[in-house]
Amino acid sequence: MNEEQLAGTLQSVGQSCFVRFFGEFSSRSMSREDVIEKLRAETNYTEGSCISRTGHAQSIINAGLAKSALNIVISSESPRVTENTREEARQWLKNAE
Repeated sequence: MNEEQLAGTLQSVGQSCFVRFFGEFSSRSMSREDVIEKLRAETNYTEGSCISRTGHAQSIINAGLAKSALNIVISSESPRVTENTREEARQWLKNAE
């Protein structure tokens, strides 16, 4: 996955969603179905959206690009990405090192 593909895949998840549920997306103890169900329970996303977001997020993580994705969020100038989201991304990045 190149940088352009990473950016597109991250956009499919949503930067804020990627950070908010990063622990679940990267968990080895939660099944894919459990992650999807957690998204359904805690957001107003459709089931299809939860399935898609989970698949895209896990593909980023499985490709070893979680740190790159978190850095994209940290440097994002999108008005949808709050300072709290950027700070949470910094914490995940710090914990990943």
